[in-house]
Amino acid sequence: MTTVYDVPADHIIRRVAEELKKRKEIVPPEWAAFAKTGVHKEMPPEDPDWWFTRAAAVLRRVYVDGPLGVERMRSFYGGKKNRGSRPNAFRKGSGSILRKSLQQLEAAGLIIHDKTGRKVSPAGMSFLDNLSQEVKITPPAPVPKRVVPVVEEPKKADAKKGDKKAKGTAAEGADGAKPEKKAPKAKKADKAEAPK
Repeated sequence: MTTVYDVPADHIIRRVAEELKKRKEIVPPEWAAFAKTGVHKEMPPEDPDWWFTRAAAVLRRVYVDGPLGVERMRSFYGGKKNRGSRPNAFRKGSGSILRKSLQQLEAAGLIIHDKTGRKVSPAGMSFLDNLSQEVKITPPAPVPKRVVPVVEEPKKADAKKGDKKAKGTAAEGADGAKPEKKAPKAKKADKAEAPK
């Protein structure tokens, strides 16, 4: 029988995230749109469905390493904090995100909580093993890389080189004739002396 250990982690996490979207118990909180995943991060996640991906990763982590608690999970999802000119330092991930996702997975019946910590329920184990079998048979398509469009600036006329022809054609009309020169403006007459 195929288990979670037999398939790559990124493949099973993506597949589980798709299935968790269909469950009514797994719902991102209101603050999930603008929350960072830890103090070591500078920005919130760009993926709008990141909550489901994190819940799937947490479920897999509990399957592999359980029973465990929130504090130990924080170490798994931590990272290096950029402290400027000082050396980088490790910081733990957000406990609130992990706690809420574990509570939602408990409500869905995929995780059970006892005095030793949280571990995968029999229903959660069969759920993950069945999805592992599907992933092994038909692996998911690779995630397309994000492409940033490049905006090109319009090319300017090459007038810097002193190309007389380029300058002349801009000044000439459509028929090639040069435009007429304007007559110089008449100078204002000297101020008429007003009678005193």
